[in-house]
Amino acid sequence: MDNDAVRTSADRTLVDMWIDGKSRTVSVTRTAIETHLRLAPDRAAAMSDEDRREFVRGNLKLVQSAATDFVRAGNPDALRVDIERLSGNAPPPPSDRRQGDRRKGGDRRKAKLGPPPSGERRRGSRDQRGS
Repeated sequence: MDNDAVRTSADRTLVDMWIDGKSRTVSVTRTAIETHLRLAPDRAAAMSDEDRREFVRGNLKLVQSAATDFVRAGNPDALRVDIERLSGNAPPPPSDRRQGDRRKGGDRRKAKLGPPPSGERRRGSRDQRGS
């Protein structure tokens, strides 16, 4: 997909795609993306245009499915499809999983073993290969 195929305009993210044999402009609202991601109000307000474009790029299959359902259920001749709500499984909201220090039980370093043994570890010499 071209870099400019997914673009934003005001509170909508637009992408052109083929649906049922026609090129259509699919418009996904900001609210649809925020609701699908289950974002908290502060995170939703911080979502940039680039974040919304990346969401659409990363979820083209979901967007295409919603647009195809819209076209087949409504107007099959529509050249513009407005998606107000995305269905499907949304990832759980991001959270910090670490509850504390992950290392428990003290120092994990091994006892001093001294320098590694010197010398070649391979058996035989290079001249013996392939002769």
